[in-house]
Amino acid sequence: MKKFVFILTLLFACHIMASAQKLTKSEVDELMNQAIEWNKEGKYKEALDGFLKVGMNTAGQRTEEERRTYVCSQLMAVRCYGSLGRYEEGFELSERTLKGVLTEEERNDFLSLYVMNGYFTVLSYLGSESQRYKDAREIINQILPYAEKDMNARLLSKIPLSWYFEGVGFQMRQQYDQARICMEKACKGFHEINETDNEVNALCQLAVIKGHLNDMMGALDIYQTAQQLVIELKDDEKLMDILKEQHRLAQMLGDTEFTFNLTVEMDSIAAVTDNPKIRFDYYNYKGNEAEKQEAFNSAEQLYRMNESYIEQLKEGSASADKYLYYNNLRDLYCKMERYDEALSYADKCIKEWQSQFQNKENDWSYYMPYMNKAEIYRLMGDSLNCFRCVDTLFLSLEKLDEPKEIHQLYTVKARCQASFGNYAEALNIYQEADRILAAKYDMEDGDRVQLLALMGGLEYKLKHYDESERLYALYEERTKNLYGEYNTEHIDALVYLANAEGLAGHIKTGCRHYTEAVNMLKEQTQKNLPYFTTAERNSYWRAISNVLQIMTPFALKAGETQTKFTEAGYDGLVLLKAFLLETERSMFDIIKTKGTKDDLRDYSSVMSMKAQVKEWQKNEKLYADSILRTALRIEGVEKRLSNKCRGYGDMTAFMRIDYRRIKERLKDEDVMIDFTDFVSKSRGRVYAAYIINKKQRFPLLKELFAESSIDSLDIPHPDMFYEQPYAKEIYRLLWKPFQNHIKEGATVYYVPSQLFFQVALEAIPMEDGSLLGEHYRFVRLSSAREIVKVSDTISIDLTGTKPNAVLYGGLQYDIEPELMAEESAKYDVPSLLVLRDGVLRGDSIYRELPETEKEVEAIKEILEAHRLSVKKYIGPYGTEESFVSLNNCPPQILHIATHGFYYTPDAAKEVGYLRGYTDAMSLSGLVLSGGNAVWQNKELPDGVLGGILTAADITRLNLEGVEMAVLSACQTGQGKATSEGLFGLQRAFKKAGVKTIVMTLWSVSDVVTKEFMVKFYENLAGKSFVWNKRHAFKQAKSYIRTKYPDPFYWAGFVMLD
Repeated sequence: MKKFVFILTLLFACHIMASAQKLTKSEVDELMNQAIEWNKEGKYKEALDGFLKVGMNTAGQRTEEERRTYVCSQLMAVRCYGSLGRYEEGFELSERTLKGVLTEEERNDFLSLYVMNGYFTVLSYLGSESQRYKDAREIINQILPYAEKDMNARLLSKIPLSWYFEGVGFQMRQQYDQARICMEKACKGFHEINETDNEVNALCQLAVIKGHLNDMMGALDIYQTAQQLVIELKDDEKLMDILKEQHRLAQMLGDTEFTFNLTVEMDSIAAVTDNPKIRFDYYNYKGNEAEKQEAFNSAEQLYRMNESYIEQLKEGSASADKYLYYNNLRDLYCKMERYDEALSYADKCIKEWQSQFQNKENDWSYYMPYMNKAEIYRLMGDSLNCFRCVDTLFLSLEKLDEPKEIHQLYTVKARCQASFGNYAEALNIYQEADRILAAKYDMEDGDRVQLLALMGGLEYKLKHYDESERLYALYEERTKNLYGEYNTEHIDALVYLANAEGLAGHIKTGCRHYTEAVNMLKEQTQKNLPYFTTAERNSYWRAISNVLQIMTPFALKAGETQTKFTEAGYDGLVLLKAFLLETERSMFDIIKTKGTKDDLRDYSSVMSMKAQVKEWQKNEKLYADSILRTALRIEGVEKRLSNKCRGYGDMTAFMRIDYRRIKERLKDEDVMIDFTDFVSKSRGRVYAAYIINKKQRFPLLKELFAESSIDSLDIPHPDMFYEQPYAKEIYRLLWKPFQNHIKEGATVYYVPSQLFFQVALEAIPMEDGSLLGEHYRFVRLSSAREIVKVSDTISIDLTGTKPNAVLYGGLQYDIEPELMAEESAKYDVPSLLVLRDGVLRGDSIYRELPETEKEVEAIKEILEAHRLSVKKYIGPYGTEESFVSLNNCPPQILHIATHGFYYTPDAAKEVGYLRGYTDAMSLSGLVLSGGNAVWQNKELPDGVLGGILTAADITRLNLEGVEMAVLSACQTGQGKATSEGLFGLQRAFKKAGVKTIVMTLWSVSDVVTKEFMVKFYENLAGKSFVWNKRHAFKQAKSYIRTKYPDPFYWAGFVMLD
């Protein structure tokens, strides 16, 4: 049958050919001439048909004249194909004709058309509709031998271009292995023909593909290659884009040093570029980064760097840039609670947004910026203007069809109603929003699930506790189904449910759910912590810290003061106080120090895979298989890392220290008191404590007092806590609750919280006038986890080459710039460790402390008498550079006798150098040699550090190996008290790796401090104490108390582990 069909087809074709050849010679000549005229007139289709018909009638080429006619007709047909844009047919016709008999001249003519039509065919194959990249390369290889120089160059450029387009196609289809192969060939091809601009584009695309293949280190290497090429091109805009991508990856990996170096490079480009758009985009980028880190003042300064650019823009020009600028400042001022300024920029946003609409009646989004304005008024407590904005926003309602968009308007309205106490009205609006969504979406829809929590909260406000519990139970169930059991959304839902159950009287169930939530949090934290970026870590911490903080008041209200739930609550408290301090160093930096390049690549691979899984989890049902496969790959790589890299588990080691581990470390009569606090709506800040000893099964939770009880005493200064008429009441509030739980002579470990950061328990007098420290052995800890490594003695290594002790004292705070430059040049300080933010300004100056030089001279003599190697920095030599150079090679004893400072954000407004800073780590520090220069806004020589060493600076140092840091300065024990601990110098030195810190709680006398310190070191190195720091400290304090009985002189000295 198939043979029969073939024969019929062949006969039909012969019939067509025969009919086409029926033209006579004169008819052929006439048609040829007519086709030529049509061609001249631009009637290319008619001309093409004519030339093709002539060709059919002369294809036999029986005579030379007929051959020439045939060749001419085919040549003209090829040209017509070109004129009609039908290059592929022109190419095929010229290719067929070239196989026939041609003169040299005819052959050259055809070769020219063959190459030209082939070239344009290649272009069509490279187009998005065709995507015939392999065919394009085949045609290029066919015509290259016949192309002239100019066309040869054009064709050669299309080979790597075809690989580039093919690679992009594979990338869009998520076939990344094939995409990588294609893009590598594109890079090589562009390099070979010196098309640097295209090579850079291909390299950047290859870097993106490497990222998708979980090779972030490889991506960074490729960006580095692209960066070098762009520098040669002098293309600042492209260079900035490449640096931003590297910065993003370096931040994701946690490569702190590389991130910093990239920031410096980008800063330099922004400072010198003539392109205002580059600066605008960069300062927005950097401002966004600062805002994510909650460095709001820095973010404001960065956004404001674009102010002149925005002001220069004409009305109606570059509206997107204007809107972005206004939008950033509006949202930032809202976070900073500067609502009047936020409103000003909200109005500018509205004006800029609405200026882009030709007809407001036809676009529902015309009124959308009023959503932000309503939110600002809500936060201000201005109900009238808030609801006016909501009413304006609802003018969009009649133009909306999509339930999700309508629901968004209703949730804004309900939130505003709830903020102003209209709970029943808000509940009705949320219920209406749910009915709107229900018309299109099922119960598992994310927005409908979120409404359950919002409605549950309002039912609680209305005291409908059973209904609140029912809604939160549904919320818990559906978040689990939607996001997974260990998702933070579900864990939050469990906590909401637990609280609702408690209010509904179902205490045991609530405790069980709360405990489940905390255990899940700990498990997830341990699993994901090594892979958090700084921003992710902070965001995650904000999400979970509230869960941990409210466990204590929940336990007290539920009467769960010594149960399994109390243990869970205490484990949460230990995690709360340890998390941020223990996790600020990135896992990448740890592996970089303790692992290999292969370990770094494994880590970057896991980071990339986790990022991909996070994206897939937004649609978990669709990507369930991919998530499972990738999770198994992650598990395999993590096991390899755990086995190979000794630093891999370091970051989460602190999480293994819980109640059970702490209890194990206590001796029979020892007691741990871990203070905590929470804010009650009716009573303000309330203090409580967990009491732990070796014998009890669970920790004992005791409520202590409300802070108002202390405030009511009107104690004018912290040193007066320890004298009459206040001491008796302080004893009653701060110690009496523990009296029956601790035996005389026992060791008492205690972890302060809020008010207790200002108090030395051991210095509180008892009713008989003796001190608590004379009846109990107190050990002050920064966190309960420190108990696993606490020691009474200092370990001194006399065999090493570095100094055993480094001493600072007798510093000169005013130094000539030339001498500062000379001293600075002695040290090779890594740029990462000396980052400064903002503009240096100044006002008052620091006076020299004459007793501090005598202090360090005496200490040096004591230590050297016991064969310790001592390095002393006095006068102009105790510079910031000298201190920073201790990074990675610190001594065992570090003694700093100088001025210390701590300012609250409000107080800092009056101090020029600190103005604009709000974080406690930048508002506390030490003054070193030459410090008055920057404090007074004097210009320093290039590369010279200012001598103001802030707590933020110290956190970047590695001082692991320092057994004891003695901060012989004022206010070194002060800082900002938070639920996570005290932010200030003590946190900085603990984060840097120091074991024990000696510090002061208030301003101290220069003379008395010298006496105390000398006596302390005499005791420490003496035969009676054998480097026992705790005994030496206690005896020195007792000596000063005997000589100077006023608590002002002795009670402020504390030792912290």
